[in-house]
Amino acid sequence: MNLAINSVAALILAAGDDVPRQPPPGIGENTLIICADGGGQLARRWGLQPQIIIGDLDSLGEGDQNYWRNRGVSFKTAPARKDQTDVELAVDYALNRGAARITLIGGWGSRIDHSLGNVELLYRLALLGVENQLLTSTHVLSAFCGSVRRRVRPGSLVSLVPLTPVVRGVATEGLGYPLKGHDLHKGSTFSISNYAVRGEVSVEIAQGVLLIVCQA
Repeated sequence: MNLAINSVAALILAAGDDVPRQPPPGIGENTLIICADGGGQLARRWGLQPQIIIGDLDSLGEGDQNYWRNRGVSFKTAPARKDQTDVELAVDYALNRGAARITLIGGWGSRIDHSLGNVELLYRLALLGVENQLLTSTHVLSAFCGSVRRRVRPGSLVSLVPLTPVVRGVATEGLGYPLKGHDLHKGSTFSISNYAVRGEVSVEIAQGVLLIVCQA
């Protein structure tokens, strides 16, 4: 995803430990950068200036908090006892600012419960028609309705995971095991570990929400 686009693009940095080695390309002046709590550490490491840091601040040390406050970054502090994760609060903030594309980094790691919860957030964004991706050190995850195109390395693995009970009419291009109008059912591994045969793959679906997982 190129973040330098006309519509509002948001980059959310969180505290998960499975992250790329460097920021994604295309971060521009108009990119809305949001840190979910401990994501402020990642922003500091990468030299990115967030517009706001959101969360209960249980994973962002005092030194990092002071660093960003001294640089004029706004904080939106949430109570420790709350009904949403810090990442969901950051997603809500991005949506309220009109984000049409959201990239999440630091949304995957040793806290498996949070990682799975972030997949649920991708599902929610897909239903809202918001383009989304979650970047790890080795994979890119995106949830979508309708269709999606992804640039990939030929030979790299591409998996499709239904997020609704049935995803109907799945058709693919650029995969070694093509699908032509297949229905994919939640609870099956049928569409795991496909592979790319060229530098771009496309997937179209008639109904449902599908998660595409590509090797980075």
